[in-house]
This record gives sequence, C-alpha cells and structure tokens, in this order.
Amino acid sequence: MPKKKSSPSVRESDSQGRANQRLRTRQALLDAAVALRDEGHNPTVAQVAERAMVSRATAYRYFPSPEALISETATDRDMTPLKQLWQPGDDPVKGMGLAANALNTLLMEDEIGLRVMERSFMTVWLDSESRDTPLRPGRRMSYIEPIVDSLKDELSPQARKRLKQALSIVMGTEAMIAVRDISGASVEESLDAAAWAARALVRQALAEDESARRKRKVVPAGSQNG
Repeated sequence: MPKKKSSPSVRESDSQGRANQRLRTRQALLDAAVALRDEGHNPTVAQVAERAMVSRATAYRYFPSPEALISETATDRDMTPLKQLWQPGDDPVKGMGLAANALNTLLMEDEIGLRVMERSFMTVWLDSESRDTPLRPGRRMSYIEPIVDSLKDELSPQARKRLKQALSIVMGTEAMIAVRDISGASVEESLDAAAWAARALVRQALAEDESARRKRKVVPAGSQNG
C-alpha cells in the first residue's frame, strides 16, 4: 500500500514545531549562562549545557565558543526594558527611533564584543548541516514587534510583517558593522543614521497605508450613473 503523503499544512506545522524547539533550546542555554554568571561564574559552554540539561554537542551547535555565549548573555541582560522607552499609546515613530538607539548604543559600547558576536553567528551558520539553526535569539524583535503590532488598526498583517522585516535591517550587530565599515561612519553617526532609518521606515509604512485608504475612498468615474 503506498505511503500516504503528508499535506503541506502538516509539513509546515512540523517545520514550525522544530523551529520553536530550537528557539526554546537556545533560550534555555542563554538562561543557564545568565544564571551561572549571576552566581559569580565565568561559565564554559559545557557548564552551560549541563545547567540547561542539553548535550554538549547541541550547545556547541548554537554557541561555538564561550565568548559567543557570554557576549550574547551580556547584551540580553543589559537591554533597557521597552516600557522605559515606549508604551502602548505613545508615538510609534518616536518610539522606534528610541528603541533602535537604545539597542544599537548597547552594542556599540563594546564594539569588539559586537564583532566577536557576529563572527560566532557566521560560524554557527557555516557549521550547520541543515542551515536552518537559528543564528541568534532576535533580541531586536522584542522592541520591534510590540511597537509594530500596536499599528494593527492602521497596517494590514502583511504590511506589519514587511515593516518588522525592514526594521530588523537597521537594528543589531550587522547593521552597526555595515554602517561603520562600508560608509565609514563614526559611532555617533552610525547611531543617528540607524535611528533615523527606523523612524523613516515606520513613517513610510503609515504613509503608504494612508495613500491606499484615500484611493479606496475615491468613487470611480461614472459609478453613480449605473
């Protein structure tokens, strides 16, 4: 009897389930590293794996070196809570600029650590057989998603998704490295450019939505004669 093929929806569900499990594993490793650091340790990847109750091999797939792991935990722990920068009801344009500046400033305070972190992300990708291991926990999204989702009455789900993706380009390690290395910007110029870009992206998304609304309100010529 032929083997029954799984439907696309089942395959998508399985893929999403695996992705969620990888994210949980990564977060468990980060939580374990933070706990060990709070106890006064400078943990190895093996010690973090033991605390998180995952195999050493698994831990090394996510973090190939102690430096990669510690640099991520340091940034994660020191992030300013979003509620101190923006709260529902506040101006989303201004809030996104503040969020971008807060995250990027934190990264630029240790530029060497930032570059070590980015190197570790690339090492993980290159060493991954499946190429689908999450390279990073996506800290920037903890800022981006709440602000963009507050625009659900103005922007469609697709528009919000695209805006989140666009904003992820101007916040984070690779964004700061690009503007520093390629455009030759100073640290101050890099931070200013990234915050400006973040605000501009939100404004553009809202402007496109407003333009689409106006077009929908226009009555087609001759429609009243039908």
